Amino acid sequence: MKKFAKTLAVVTALSMPFSAFAAHHEGDDHAETPLTNQLIVMSIGDAQDKIGQLADAIPADKYGYRPMEGVSSVSEVLMHVASANYYIGNMLGHDVPEGIDTKTLGEGADKAELVKIYNASAKHVKKAIKGVTAGAMAEEIKFFGMTAPRARLALMAADHQHEHLGQLIAYARANHIVPPWSK
Repeated sequence: MKKFAKTLAVVTALSMPFSAFAAHHEGDDHAETPLTNQLIVMSIGDAQDKIGQLADAIPADKYGYRPMEGVSSVSEVLMHVASANYYIGNMLGHDVPEGIDTKTLGEGADKAELVKIYNASAKHVKKAIKGVTAGAMAEEIKFFGMTAPRARLALMAADHQHEHLGQLIAYARANHIVPPWSK
């Protein structure tokens, strides 16, 4: 019983900042977005910001850099994440915008256009996540060969951003580029 009381106290203490966050944002455009969705969107936004900073810091002539044969280049990583953002956003009920082909995304694009495509895709998946109700987030769905709550799919979008942020950090460091937020 003592252990349960301690656990309950910790959970309550940890949830207070989130309830304060939700109360603070009442009346803004997130008011109808469930808190869990808001937190996932914030995580994607954090990764998006750092990916954007790295994308700006990496010179255009390094966008073809790959650490070894068979591994994605900087530009391919950006477009892989962008394609996944559109794909997951679509699976969450937000249609891929007309004219976007996720299989050819970014082909022939320069650095500025690649960054623009990535940012548009991040905006797309965040909008999709914001639009899912709390009840729908709890529903079990099939995706990627498994059955899990829809919220797991939304979390995958955030996980994926951070996974490839790490990859881009490694690419930058290998090219003697310090991530801007580390300076």
